Amino acid sequence: MTTDRSHDGAMIAATETAKLNPMRPPDTLPRTGRAAFNIFVRHPSGWLIALFVLICGAVRLSWGPLGWSDAIVALALLAYFPVNEWLIHVFMLHYKPRKVFGFTIDFYLPVTHRRHHADPWNPEWVFIPRHIHYTTPITIALIMWALWPIKELALTGITVYLLLGLHYEWVHFLAHIPWCPDIAYYQRRVREHRYHHFRNENYWWGVSMGMGDRIFRTAPPVESVGRSGTTSTVGRG
Repeated sequence: MTTDRSHDGAMIAATETAKLNPMRPPDTLPRTGRAAFNIFVRHPSGWLIALFVLICGAVRLSWGPLGWSDAIVALALLAYFPVNEWLIHVFMLHYKPRKVFGFTIDFYLPVTHRRHHADPWNPEWVFIPRHIHYTTPITIALIMWALWPIKELALTGITVYLLLGLHYEWVHFLAHIPWCPDIAYYQRRVREHRYHHFRNENYWWGVSMGMGDRIFRTAPPVESVGRSGTTSTVGRG
């Protein structure tokens, strides 16, 4: 469990820190780039995605040189990814349990995301859940099977998508630690994601990219949005 020190020196849980001051990160979180990178690369999510990128990229290069078609696929995915992020965040991560014929329909992915909102400074809930990574090889195999006639372009697309996913993990990690690179793009992404967690969970759905929020008009001026009071209880009730 992540811990923090209160003003009197006593050790308290990250959840207690959140109750005292939700926007104050615990002292145990990394405050330098080196410390942040070391934690990120050691977490299974980061190195698993990186491993998938390396394997898919190596196989793709072994099938022949990259061409203009590959560049078009990469640019198309880059353009689509912010919309993809927005849709997943809105409809999957913030899915609310539903009762159907007396049975509650819920899924583990939104359950973990609710825990993330309840305890936003806890690294355990920051990264993509492991069960998603377990399904990645199956998903890749199904895509390749379906698109085998254009297997080179399909694998290019998969590699680029995974690379963008790795970047997503990095940016999301930055939003939940005190340190951030001195780069305006990352500072803006971190700031807007914290608005989502600490001001109003119904806005600022983008994480690594903000274009989805601009397209769907969910990134208004922060001063125009009141505090919802429910950022830590997403999906409950």
